[in-house]
Parts: sequence; C-alpha cells; structure tokens
Amino acid sequence: MNVVMLVGYSAAGALIDAVGPRIVLVASLALPLAAAAVVFAMPVCMASLLVVAIVMGLAGAAASTAVETFPRYLTNDESLLARMNSLNSVVTFVAVIAGPLLAGAIAGVTDNRLVFAVLPVTSVLGVLVALCLRERVRPEHPQDSGQTTPSLLARLTEGVRATLASPALIVLFAVCFLGNLGFGAFDSLESLFYRDVLRVGAEWMGWLTAIVGVGATVGSLLAGRIPTRRVTLPALCGLLVVEGLGAVLYTATPFVWCAAAGQLVLGAANGMIMPLRVTLTQRNCELGHLGSVSALMRVGISVSGTLPLLAAPLLADAFGVQAVLVSAAALVALTGAALVAAARRVHAS
Repeated sequence: MNVVMLVGYSAAGALIDAVGPRIVLVASLALPLAAAAVVFAMPVCMASLLVVAIVMGLAGAAASTAVETFPRYLTNDESLLARMNSLNSVVTFVAVIAGPLLAGAIAGVTDNRLVFAVLPVTSVLGVLVALCLRERVRPEHPQDSGQTTPSLLARLTEGVRATLASPALIVLFAVCFLGNLGFGAFDSLESLFYRDVLRVGAEWMGWLTAIVGVGATVGSLLAGRIPTRRVTLPALCGLLVVEGLGAVLYTATPFVWCAAAGQLVLGAANGMIMPLRVTLTQRNCELGHLGSVSALMRVGISVSGTLPLLAAPLLADAFGVQAVLVSAAALVALTGAALVAAARRVHAS
C-alpha cells in the first residue's frame, strides 16, 4: 500500500499542475466507490483485499495531495492561506480519529465487510462538496503561450528541479524526510514497547494514540492563530525539536503517565508542523509547480517512515526495544536542531 501511495502522490501532483486540483479531488473521492464494489461483488480473499488496498491507496494519496494544494488555488492572501491550511489539518486529524472509531463500532456488531458500506456515503458527499469548489487562481500553462504541453513525467521532473533550485524548499523537504525518519522505527516496535517496557495491555495503544490525536488537533488549531510574519522556516524546524523531545519523553521511562505526556507534546508539535509546512511550501513555490512539489514532500515523508522498518527489528534484537525508540526520538530532535541553523541562513538570505 505504501508503494501504491507513492505512485498516487506522484501522479496526483503532476495532474494537479496540468489540470488543477478540482478534477483530481473529484476523481480521487469517487475511487472508493470502486473499492466498495469489489468488496461486495467478489469473495473475501487476498486477491480482493489487494485490489481494495491498491484502490484506497491511490485514492487517499491523490485526495490528500489535492486537498493540500487547493487553498493556493483559492486565494493569494497569506493570512487566509494559513487559516485554511490549519483548518484542513484539524479536520484531517478529526477524521483520522472518527473513522476508525466508526469502523470499529460497525465491525464489533456485524460483518466486517459492512465497514465498506460507509464508503459510498462518504464518497458521494465528498464529490458533491468538491464539485462546488471553484479555482479562483490559475497558473500560466504552456498552451496559453503557444508552447508544447509537457507530459506528466516532465511535470514531475520540473517539480524536482524547482525544489532543488530553492534553498527554502530544500529545507522543507529535509524537514519532511529527516524529521520523519526517526519515527519510522516506532511502527514496528511500539506494541513491544507497551508490552515489555510500559507493561500495559493493548488497549493502552488506543488510549495513547487518541491522546496524540487530541494534541495534534489542538496544535493544528493553534497554527492558524500564529501571525503570518512568524510563520518562518526556523520556527518550523524549532517545532521539529519539540516534537523529538516529546517523543523522547514518550519512550524514555517505564511510566505510562510519562508516555501519555510525551504523546500529547509530540502530537501538538506535529499538529502545528503539518499546516505550517504546507503554508511555507505554498509561499516558496510557484503555483504551476505546486502539485508536483507538494507530491515530492509527501513522497519524502512516506519513504522516510518506511526505511527504518527494515532495520528496526535487527537493532531492537541487538540493543533492546526502548534503546532503539529513544535513539530514534533523539534523532528527530537533533535533526531539528541542525535544520534550525540551516533555516536561519536561508531566512536571512
């Protein structure tokens, strides 16, 4: 599914630069209808599950990229952009909390497949909302000046070139890639940390994950209240340090209350980082390249979260689960500190 999402981000980014986010958003919100059809038309087996995973991976990646870029197609006002990005992040976190709760409630009382019966409702409602949106700001396309229309691959290449040509975008990509690199170790080792270090039941994974969601929601709301002049690269990298320190607090002790406090801190920092990173990308990128540049940022996040999974189990066998998790969290904080220095130089120039 991660591989499929990488394809989805890249394709959506290029398509957004070609035709705008509205068409991409409508198409991506309609895709889950196909997943629901597969679930109810085919026998439940690995083949049907694989098809559903592919469809949902493409849909989720494309929709998230379109939603991330859409505000810039609605306004040039930076303060309004910051508020829209903040609210987008808030509703995303709320949906991430509410969706699994709804799915769990349905699966708890009836056939698991009926979870997918929700998809037609959410898809249709999403498509209706997307159709009501109108792009008010448009980039200049080559066909407007008589030039040849570039291919999707060429648009992706241009997005990479645009990122490499901008010191600010390079720092933003580093925040996405290096900042998330340390957290990749958490996914495969977290359940062992709860069992062997915190010594609590599996239900605590749900409770502490919910605390992260609450912190992230609050952080996203706060991000929309930051004055535009204070939304800077050094401030963003400073929040990465806070997020890493929160992760250290989460993993460094055998006390569940410390873990809860750490989850709250790292959730709030992450909730602020997400919309501020989007705002800074929109500020430092031409509209004609925004789709492919935003896709590149998302690819960086996805890849950097996956790579540590290859090494985390081996490192845990050698040094212990807690040592790996604390080291990974400290890596995030140290990376943030190094990026603060780099961001200050870029900001000063």
